[in-house]
Amino acid sequence: MMKIALTNVPPEHGERIARLLVEEHIVACVNLYPIHSIYSWKGEICSEAEMTLMMKVSAEGVERLKGRICELHPYELPEFVVLDVDSNASLQEYIDFVKAETHL
Repeated sequence: MMKIALTNVPPEHGERIARLLVEEHIVACVNLYPIHSIYSWKGEICSEAEMTLMMKVSAEGVERLKGRICELHPYELPEFVVLDVDSNASLQEYIDFVKAETHL
């Protein structure tokens, strides 16, 4: 089974974190998207350029990924959201690739 995990980071941290996660075989692939976020933090409205990391991970590797994101992330409270993947509708060969690339 495969999951998609999302986090947002300052743009200058995106590629470094993505490369480490792939090199460590925690994720099979990371897509990086430049975004602009508006959010409330500690009573203030913030407006920041960020980068979204969309990470492909095996279901068994989610906890390991969460721990590594917490270690690498520059924010006091990193976003870490995990989405389910519909295995029946998805291409099984891609799901198999993700599982094979994410060693536990």
